[in-house]
Amino acid sequence: MKMSVDGKSTEATNEISARLAYVDFKLFFTGKVSRADLKGAFGIAEAAASRVLTEYSKLRPNNKTQKTNTIIRGTFDSLIDFDAELALGMLANGFNSNKLFGVTELSYEKIGKIPNRLNLDDVAMITRAISGKYSTSCNYLSENSGNHERRTLVPLAIMYDGTSWMFRAFDRSEKSEKKFKNFHFARIRNVVEEIDSKAAKQKENEALVQDEHWNLRLPLILKLHASLSEKERQKVRTDFGIPDDKDEIYVTERAAFRWIVEKKWHIDARTDVQKADDSEKRINRFYKFELTNLNMVMQMENT
Repeated sequence: MKMSVDGKSTEATNEISARLAYVDFKLFFTGKVSRADLKGAFGIAEAAASRVLTEYSKLRPNNKTQKTNTIIRGTFDSLIDFDAELALGMLANGFNSNKLFGVTELSYEKIGKIPNRLNLDDVAMITRAISGKYSTSCNYLSENSGNHERRTLVPLAIMYDGTSWMFRAFDRSEKSEKKFKNFHFARIRNVVEEIDSKAAKQKENEALVQDEHWNLRLPLILKLHASLSEKERQKVRTDFGIPDDKDEIYVTERAAFRWIVEKKWHIDARTDVQKADDSEKRINRFYKFELTNLNMVMQMENT
């Protein structure tokens, strides 16, 4: 029986132990599991870890290899009905069987969850590629481009901005020099793992340590925007924890995330030329902050 993981208790919950669920989770989303993984996650002895793997093989004999405990992609049938967003959260913050089984310390519900937003299998192929350090191919429905042709991506890391799950990847199909990019999981289609090709292996220049914008931390000095009324200023101060006698906050963020933070926090990062152009066209945008050290930030990004 496959357990449904939707935040609700089910009869199947008691039939599947947290350890078996962990094996299922590791195989599906990283492509492999080991006795050391089980020992680290549950503090059990190696003999106990071996018994868990044996029991899992009895329940799902075609899910993993016996010697290396790696996923058998063609016949894998998950023991758990995983939720993609929940799985990504556990990949980021650690496995939590309570979340799988809908156990919470206090009553909890996620607000505004979009059903079927993420394709579970596509997400799993991307996360397995991150773990295994190899490339994938997919179609990507970019919001900034009409190019929906297949791309070859080397996924590197997962990210979450409080609303959307994304991943960082090296885009082998990109013709410009800027090949490290952010991609939304919700916009990927028809993912294929390129595990059978020698060329699929992540190259040295494609690794996250070579991603300049990922490794560059930008100091952002944000001042309450001049266009805000005093009432609006007070709301922003409350939402962002700014003292009543202050109009400015200082944060640091990866250069790779700058545009995401600017959009989400309504930051005015326009140059003087862009401001003049907007004024001439009578374009009025809502902003909460102004990036007061824009010139320094741009200089750091272009160094």
